[in-house]
Amino acid sequence: MSLRYTDHTIATQRFGFGPVTGEIDTIKNLGAALWLEQQLSSTSYTHPSITELPSTSLILQQMHQLQQQRKQTTENQAKAKLQKKINQFQRSHYTQQVYARNQQIFSTPLSFQERIIQFWSNHFSVSADNRRIRPFVASIENEVIRTHWNGDFSTLLRQVSQHPAMLIYLDNNLSIGPDSTQGKRADKGLNENLAREILELHTLGVNGGYTQQDIIQLAKAITGWSVNFKTAQHTGFIFNNKRHQPGTISLLNKDYNQAGLAQGEACLNDLAMHPSTAHHIARKLAQHFAGPHKSDLEKKLADTFMASKGQLMPVYKVLIHHPDCWHTNPVRFRTPQQWLFSMFRSANFYPQNKLVHQALKQLGQEPFMAGSPAGWSDNDRDYNSSSALTQRWQLANKYSKQILKKTKKTESAAAVTINNLIASLYDSDIDEHLFAALSKTDDLTNKLTLLWLSPQFQYR
Repeated sequence: MSLRYTDHTIATQRFGFGPVTGEIDTIKNLGAALWLEQQLSSTSYTHPSITELPSTSLILQQMHQLQQQRKQTTENQAKAKLQKKINQFQRSHYTQQVYARNQQIFSTPLSFQERIIQFWSNHFSVSADNRRIRPFVASIENEVIRTHWNGDFSTLLRQVSQHPAMLIYLDNNLSIGPDSTQGKRADKGLNENLAREILELHTLGVNGGYTQQDIIQLAKAITGWSVNFKTAQHTGFIFNNKRHQPGTISLLNKDYNQAGLAQGEACLNDLAMHPSTAHHIARKLAQHFAGPHKSDLEKKLADTFMASKGQLMPVYKVLIHHPDCWHTNPVRFRTPQQWLFSMFRSANFYPQNKLVHQALKQLGQEPFMAGSPAGWSDNDRDYNSSSALTQRWQLANKYSKQILKKTKKTESAAAVTINNLIASLYDSDIDEHLFAALSKTDDLTNKLTLLWLSPQFQYR
């Protein structure tokens, strides 16, 4: 591909969700790398719709009350009515979270910061296809990652692992140590789900050197990590010592003899600073921002992670300044979410919340619906198919018509709108092939659709 990107396009498209009006001029005056660094040090932007979301603990309490009412109801019709109420409760809160996140992406002036937050949200993925967490599926992203994205990985890992959404999603709230007080009395035992995903996905990686025995040992260490459903005056996390497996465990050939909650936390602290964890996170960050097989970038990210003792800010700065992230040729294909919101941001146009949600669902990337603890794929081939491009064309054409209808007082005014939009994206750096294609059509809808479907816009 002969396409070449300028620094300001790389800063907004490769590192962010695309520019808003006036942003390119700011970057040119400031410098692309410094513009990105300022985002790291800026106070986080949070859209009011996110801050207005109810807390996890409140949702848990309300869900518990509804479930208790259903259990105590014996009449079938009344029970069915309560189940319908529970289903509506789950749907409405899920929808509210989706709308809030979509408005956040569209509105943020710190889209590099938002990309990092959503990288970690996908790294620690939970999915709303699990109905038990649907009403608070966004809470890990909003309550943990938005607070700790710029801190240290150990804290981030611990807070995510102890969050009720993760504990319920991976059934750790049901895990009971066989030799614990409850384990001796009940015919229930160890659940390995969370321990397995901590090792395979969140820390060491699938080839990180752990064994099935390590999974079992970590699962024992985090028994008792559970959820408080009964009060809103709590974070939602609770440690139940009656379920905790007593005694020493051995993880990665190291013994942990701490008592209670401290044992699992000690394991996570060591896992967070393991060299395999550094390599795993470095590889994922490098691929996400610069593409696969960037060995030098991966090494520098991993080395910085270890040298900084898991502090994440120095790692992000390596990304900003490493030449692998500034190749002038495209390195990645935009995911459906990145493409859609870049389109909306470029036109300063946000449809109704319901329509944005439908569009993401149509494109195959419905928010918080990855369907797996592994999260959404970060491979271009999973988004760059003929059917996927057809979906993008349909949406680009649809929104082109809506934007022109909104602005078309006169033909000349609409043409000015499109020219201003193009200038706000690429200024005089528009690709010559795209410029030639746009010059060949007088149809303004086609012109805008061609822009959004162009390689210059779809790649990053």
